[in-house]
Amino acid sequence: DLQIKKHHATWQDLQDAGLMTREQLDGLFKFTSVRNPYDLLVSRYLKRKGRFVNEPNKYRWAQENPKIKASMDAAQEQPFAEWIAGQLHRHKEKGSTIKGPLEYLDHADYVIRFEALQAGFDEVLKRLGVNDAIPIVAENVTSERKEGAKKRHDTEVYDYASRELVGRVYAPIIERFGYKFG
Repeated sequence: DLQIKKHHATWQDLQDAGLMTREQLDGLFKFTSVRNPYDLLVSRYLKRKGRFVNEPNKYRWAQENPKIKASMDAAQEQPFAEWIAGQLHRHKEKGSTIKGPLEYLDHADYVIRFEALQAGFDEVLKRLGVNDAIPIVAENVTSERKEGAKKRHDTEVYDYASRELVGRVYAPIIERFGYKFG
């Protein structure tokens, strides 16, 4: 009895688990999404500082994951720049980059950019032959990023050192998709 215990699986994960062969996977239209790392990390921090702590029953999966729980605890005590330095310290010390997200992107036939989610999803539907529009429901929106009705901009939370660190550690994704800070 096989169970996938995370909500993301790579092309290789599916093969390794014996769920699909390479030939089967190659025959499918595969799509995924990517998000600007600067934006992603601000949302991650704010969720771990806010809703994951404030609504523990809703986000039990976060409470039960030791790595996420430690990150949540750190977010309670640290400003963003200090938190991100702690989260990326291993990469900073080794001079390495984060390559994990590329595992999800490398075998995709189409990559939806988070900042153009609806347009990307519309393209996926078109490629699949679906003619009817299907709107994306706004779910899991980082409400913590807002002050009043205005979305807080990344430039409000990054300092020079944290911006440079994220730029270096996430360089493969930033370069591949032409992301910029700010």
